[in-house]
Amino acid sequence: MIIDCPDAALIGKNFEEVTRARGVHVVDLFLDLVVEFGRNIRWYTTVGNHRKQVLKRLVKDPRSLITFSDAGAHIRNMAFYNLPLRMLKLVHESINDGDPIMTTEQAVHRLTGDQADWFGVDAGKIREGDRADVVVIDPAGFNQDLEQVHWGEMENFDLQRLVNRNPGIVKTVLINGRLAVDDEQFSPSFGREMGYGQFIPAR
Repeated sequence: MIIDCPDAALIGKNFEEVTRARGVHVVDLFLDLVVEFGRNIRWYTTVGNHRKQVLKRLVKDPRSLITFSDAGAHIRNMAFYNLPLRMLKLVHESINDGDPIMTTEQAVHRLTGDQADWFGVDAGKIREGDRADVVVIDPAGFNQDLEQVHWGEMENFDLQRLVNRNPGIVKTVLINGRLAVDDEQFSPSFGREMGYGQFIPAR
């Protein structure tokens, strides 16, 4: 779907609709629009996970790892920051609908201990005497569109980047026992002091 364009008549339409109206092949249309408008045309594309029944099977499959969270690596064309939250929302909704994909506890394990075991790192479990890497979420915050993206400032670079912001879900984060996020706000020492993380070698 075209979300921004100097030709306002194209905004809100998908490429197929414009193709039919102009009587050209969709690839030709796409290239023509890029030549005509350059960086001034922007569009939104669904690249996967749009078939919910298939997605429900995939998140249960032990060969699937729900890990992709680029956390800003692709600043202009993607904003996949929150796939773990999307999985938890999917499971939460399935439980509320009376057709659970898995339990909440199993979903958390799929995103933590299960992946740590797969990669062979000593992490992903809450154990006495271990590092305290903990995320506290509020499931009430799942009542929002987790796929929504918008432009946000990129600190220190004077750039705009695509971001996911999901207020009301992640309440508290402990990294290595240190408070990194409290009441949805970053700790003043986070990113400025040592001790929040450490290298964890694979076994």
